[in-house]
Amino acid sequence: MRSQLARNVLRRLLASELPATLPPSFALSRPSLRVYPVRSRVARTPQRRSFMKLFQKAPRALKEIDAEPGYETLLQYRAAENDSVRPPLRAELVKAWREFFAYKTRYGRTVNSTQAMCAYRVLLHLSAQTTNARDTELSDDDLRTARECLSKPPRDDFTNHLELSRTIYAELERRGAHQAKDFYALLAALSQYGKALEARDLVLDYYYGMRGQEPDAVRLRHFIPVIRGLAKEGHELELLDLVSQARKAGVEYDPALHGIMTTYFAQKDNTGETKHWFNKPISRNLPPAPTTYYEILRFALRNDQQEWAMGVYQNLIAGLESGPWGSHKPSWDTSLQWAIMLLGKGVDHIEHMMNVAYEHTKDKPSAQPNIGTINCLVKIATEKNDPYLAERFLALSKKMGFNPNYKTYMLQLEYRIRANDLDGAFAAYQSLQDLEETTKDRELSVLNSFIRALCAVPNPNHERVLDVTSYLEQRRVTLEPETVVSICMAFLKNDETFEVIDTLSLHTVHYSVAERHMVRTAFVEYCLDKKNSTARVWDAYALLRQFFPEVAVEARVRIMDAFFDRRRADMAAHVFGHMRSHGNLTFRPVLETYVRFLEGIGRCPDDESLKTVHNMLKMDTTIQPNTMLYNALMIGYVACDQPYRALDFWKEITMSPEGPSYATLEIVFRTYEITSDGDGLANELWEKIKRMEIEVPENIYVAYVVTTAAHGHLADAKTLLENMDNVVGKGPDLHNLGIVFNALPSQETKDEFESWAKGEYPRVWNALKEKHGRRRNDQGLAVFKLRRPCKA
Repeated sequence: MRSQLARNVLRRLLASELPATLPPSFALSRPSLRVYPVRSRVARTPQRRSFMKLFQKAPRALKEIDAEPGYETLLQYRAAENDSVRPPLRAELVKAWREFFAYKTRYGRTVNSTQAMCAYRVLLHLSAQTTNARDTELSDDDLRTARECLSKPPRDDFTNHLELSRTIYAELERRGAHQAKDFYALLAALSQYGKALEARDLVLDYYYGMRGQEPDAVRLRHFIPVIRGLAKEGHELELLDLVSQARKAGVEYDPALHGIMTTYFAQKDNTGETKHWFNKPISRNLPPAPTTYYEILRFALRNDQQEWAMGVYQNLIAGLESGPWGSHKPSWDTSLQWAIMLLGKGVDHIEHMMNVAYEHTKDKPSAQPNIGTINCLVKIATEKNDPYLAERFLALSKKMGFNPNYKTYMLQLEYRIRANDLDGAFAAYQSLQDLEETTKDRELSVLNSFIRALCAVPNPNHERVLDVTSYLEQRRVTLEPETVVSICMAFLKNDETFEVIDTLSLHTVHYSVAERHMVRTAFVEYCLDKKNSTARVWDAYALLRQFFPEVAVEARVRIMDAFFDRRRADMAAHVFGHMRSHGNLTFRPVLETYVRFLEGIGRCPDDESLKTVHNMLKMDTTIQPNTMLYNALMIGYVACDQPYRALDFWKEITMSPEGPSYATLEIVFRTYEITSDGDGLANELWEKIKRMEIEVPENIYVAYVVTTAAHGHLADAKTLLENMDNVVGKGPDLHNLGIVFNALPSQETKDEFESWAKGEYPRVWNALKEKHGRRRNDQGLAVFKLRRPCKA
């Protein structure tokens, strides 16, 4: 199998070179297909749990990685730019650009936001200085290939897609190589990515400026993407104005423009405008687009416009049976959909209508009903959330002799998922596996939903999950981040650690920063979930650290605290050590991080962990000790029963310019509490506090009382409690009484204190007993179940 050490070394090396915003694992290669056939996969024996389990030899080979070619070089340039160091050679960048976008084109993969940002910065660098050498200059075709890849929007931020599209056009324009198709692509990008108003200004300038230089048909076609963009962004006044100018210029009111305008007002539930734009005659007497009919139907049902919709339906039927649309198959399919949604017709009536369609199109085979017609009907049944109706349409398809295609099975998969029929959905999935058709974007979304549904059940069928994911891997499909999260969480619960490794290796390398953040956050939350076992949380943390070295310090500290809460200071120390050894300085612990760790030791004492981190502190030249840090060190050493070592830091504080804080005084009293001669030292400090007339808060006063009680001075402790109201302005509460009781060194003094407390503070004492039960400590003495948190 491949060495895990090599993988980790590469990750750590890149982590030290790349900026925080560019996760180093992007530069890793992509794993190849799974090394075993899914259907014949042998069940693995339960994995043994151990602290360093992930460093044992894997029971099988992990996937080899097959990266998107060229991307690592683009990332290296961005890292070099951020760090102001020498970038890769120009020839290497040009070669990487060509390989990267050729790969994207070949497999139809989306350029994510981080990839677009890297390519944008590289193009700016290459454009700054031009050369004549072919291997150091991007060709016009190289730029256009990249631009075409940017037409597919990313799942997250598209700002860099827009900037890269603009820069590509600017570079083509600078070279004098720009053509009408390049300008059209720029307008499409601006309109698609939120800059339709800018595109509107450009298209008007272009139309009037190029009059006489380009044919009218070329200039007019530029209006449609801009009109679509204005509608998408909701700029109604600008939309109406541009449509008016476009119509005056000669743009046809074709099905595309008809659909844009009708759909815009239908989705806004503007009845008057919707009817106005829908009823406007379409050029060349063409029928409305099926998507327009669909939006109109939904609009009518939402707004109680069934009577008007009935007129639309009758016109459609007339156009099919005796008008010019008889050979237009999409309109025949639309009539069937309307019969279901508007008239509520059943399968028998639909079958009759299909037979009528056959009669009218017997001389036009391309217009006759086919499996595509059935798919349209199944889609409507799915939208109605009526799986029974969908199944009846499939039965009708079989009766009429139609062979199901890839789309049919995908629709069947979708409605069965909605009905929570996962067995039926898996059967539909198995049927589509043998069909040699490429997956489409919408279909990929359905398969992602199927995987998430499989993982969401209480007892996931892991074999089925692997079957579906392997099918997508063979088609070089990157799963959605939400799907990767579902898979990883399901496999972690089943201790399938190496399947999680494979899943993360395969997909996260292709994610943008925002998409990686989604997966990373899920792992952090898994680590913080108290319902998960410590062993599984450690596994999740190890994977989080390996695949997401960009995990923020705040998240790492939360995980460290979670291990302290689980009474695993050793694991918390490892988390801290990983921060300390991180290659990127921004992820290393600061003074507050050291304080947080030492406070954790105060809750969960561990000599070895304390020593380890204190040694790290001694070697950390970035940390300048202050009172807070010394306080934290005192907390740690007191918790580990080393009071005299803690008092060394008390001396450092007293000699420092900053001096002690209120927190310091409380910690010092708690140190004296376990020091053999601490009662005398505590009295000296108390007298000094009184002489200096320092205002004494409750926590310091109670700390002194507890120290007095811990050394067996019960009478003095009771006197101090009785006088507490005069000093701090309030009497003892149940927490004060409880921790004093817990500190008493013998059962006799505890019994005496209890008798006194019952008489002096009966309500408080009774509340203490009711709210906090008792247990036996290591010495066999009764103590209340109280926590004494201490902050630096």
